[in-house]
Amino acid sequence: MPIPDFYLVADGNAYALDDNGIAFGAPVNKDNSVDWEHSYDFSDHLEEDELEYIAHMCQNLKQAQALTHEFHHEVFVK
Repeated sequence: MPIPDFYLVADGNAYALDDNGIAFGAPVNKDNSVDWEHSYDFSDHLEEDELEYIAHMCQNLKQAQALTHEFHHEVFVK
């Protein structure tokens, strides 16, 4: 799997967006590299107590993507 353009790393997991904007996860190795070959869909690994945390991380990821896009592609007019 190619490395996604947008991802956040926290607590041993990488939170990423695929080309369609769908969030998924990948484990982080002990050397802090992300193991993209073993990525997973959150619905496969979702436990009830982690739902809010994963949703929060995915929201932060989408905000980072939007801010980056705005910074590189938007024109600001005063």
